[in-house]
Amino acid sequence: MGANQLENFEIVKVNRRDIHGADYNPRKISESARKKLRAGLKKYGLVQPIIVNKPTMNVVGGHKRLEEMDTIIRKPDYELHVAMINVSEKDEVSINVFLNNQSAMGEWDVFALQDIKGMFPDIDYEADMGFDESDINILFGRQEEERKLIENQAEAEEFTPDAFREAKKKSREKAKAENKNGDSCNLSESDYVIQIVFPNNHEKHEFMKKIRKPEKETYLKSSILLDIYNHVYDISVFGGEDGKY
Repeated sequence: MGANQLENFEIVKVNRRDIHGADYNPRKISESARKKLRAGLKKYGLVQPIIVNKPTMNVVGGHKRLEEMDTIIRKPDYELHVAMINVSEKDEVSINVFLNNQSAMGEWDVFALQDIKGMFPDIDYEADMGFDESDINILFGRQEEERKLIENQAEAEEFTPDAFREAKKKSREKAKAENKNGDSCNLSESDYVIQIVFPNNHEKHEFMKKIRKPEKETYLKSSILLDIYNHVYDISVFGGEDGKY
């Protein structure tokens, strides 16, 4: 079927009316994420085929992309190419979850993302890559603020990738020199804020669940960390069950 021993699909042209979403699909999407997906489809098109299982004609991967295609094309039926697989219903369900399981995916290399931005300054993290402003703050912290400051200072010059890297290098060297000279004690208005970065969304979800806070919350008071510290201290010193955190 495939070009090598691992390819377990074939590209097939089907009619939209002949395929359907799986009732068991556990994947959900927020309205803001849906808007990003729709914008991405309009900008780049469908660059990855929808996955369909031949025995059931269920969509196995790409439910949300297909839904947004329907809203964009606005026809009761149309043709599309899909990656057709042929597996049991049990394997179909497992594949569906596996394709969306964040624990089986990699993590962002923040420095690599920064290098991409350095090489292609015109790329917009939000409009082109789909990040939220909160994502950018968590991933890059003040590095993004630094980038914007450098770009503003150089708006009258030709801002090439090499110029960006040189300006960024000078900015970091200046910050290191200030810290070495003892200027780190002169705190700015934002120096009372720290950022905690989780390796993936699953870890963040588990943490927020344990501290009993809304998953979408982006700001937590320092008292939360103090409560966690005191709780752990009490367990280590006095014993007891770890029930709250």
